[in-house]
Amino acid sequence: MKLNSLTTAALLSGLCASAIGYGSALAAPVGVEAGSAFTLSPSASRFDIGANARVETNGPYQRHVGDKGVFMVDTVTGATLAVPTSPTIPKPPVGQRSEALSQLPALPEPLSTDPVKHNAVASQYLTKAGVPAKEIGGTHVTTTMAGGGPIASGVQPGKSKLLFYTTHLERKLNGIPVENSYAFVAFDKNGNVITQGSYWPAIPAEVVKQAVALKAKLASPSQRSGFLAAAQGASFGGEVKDAGEVRIVHTGFDHHGKFEAKAVVTTTAKSAFGGKAQVIRLDESQAKVKLADETTTEAEAVDSPKIK
Repeated sequence: MKLNSLTTAALLSGLCASAIGYGSALAAPVGVEAGSAFTLSPSASRFDIGANARVETNGPYQRHVGDKGVFMVDTVTGATLAVPTSPTIPKPPVGQRSEALSQLPALPEPLSTDPVKHNAVASQYLTKAGVPAKEIGGTHVTTTMAGGGPIASGVQPGKSKLLFYTTHLERKLNGIPVENSYAFVAFDKNGNVITQGSYWPAIPAEVVKQAVALKAKLASPSQRSGFLAAAQGASFGGEVKDAGEVRIVHTGFDHHGKFEAKAVVTTTAKSAFGGKAQVIRLDESQAKVKLADETTTEAEAVDSPKIK
């Protein structure tokens, strides 16, 4: 059989990739794209700041202020946050508590008691506002409740009521979860926005490629054992039960220094002293990763023994 130069090159390329291992074969995964940036503009939001609207600028923060609320944009990171104005409620005189309670503003009511419906409406709203639909890897909700009860016995769960759901979008790039990116929104019964926020920075394609390659590496039993051992060694005596999963991490919404995004293997170590778990991040060489905005020292991150 005659081999032309193109066929020979292809065969040699395949043999080299097999001999070297996954690294060369996955150096440039097919179909990997950069993560797109998203910043919600006030004009694309349904959040109503109310009358007497004005714009205030304080350093990198641009605040759109009205009688009903504030829509803030961080002009450095692109993070946004919209919150309603809290009503002023004077303390009632002694003996007039019931009258004062009747003057309290009405509490919000939920768009729906079905969180699935709220998620669907929220996802449609946020994608229309500009969140890249292909980067949404899932959703979850948090609840805001109201309740009361006697001072002696505390809040009565049976008498608590749902005020609203907040839907949070989860970000994924090529199937890799992205930590620290977020977009959330809460609606009332009329479909009005109660609050919302976002931080969805651009992620370089090279970081996504590294994450895809790292995920393939972690699929190897021997490599997974190596990462587990490295995480255990970095745990300060804590217990690490699993090597973890590959994620993309980046600097936070309030970091005004140089932006960083990295592909890491993330796992947790159970505290040796019974306190909170320690998050451990390792790069492809199994070295610990610390982002520029993580100022906590390793000594501060370790729980001290509890005094009994």
